[in-house]
Amino acid sequence: MNLRVPTNIPSGDRRTVRVALPAPLPPVPVALVLVDREGDVWRQAGVTAEGEPRMVCDSPQAPEDRGVGPSYPWTPTAIAAWFGPVRTLGGAA
Repeated sequence: MNLRVPTNIPSGDRRTVRVALPAPLPPVPVALVLVDREGDVWRQAGVTAEGEPRMVCDSPQAPEDRGVGPSYPWTPTAIAAWFGPVRTLGGAA
């Protein structure tokens, strides 16, 4: 038998065997990322007690907006009201 020639590979049993596919995995939640009218990027850092995304802005462009320590737990609704219009990082919100 010459293994260098593809037609010489032993065939064995060539029946089609059906196998069960595993159940599809649940979708992975993607963290929300928003951009406000000034170009500041807000990322999701958890959820509030009510289940709404809690957003933080790590590096605001305006120096007076920068602080130390944890900030107010902004929600997308509050961000839109104060800094709107907002959009998602990839397009329209």
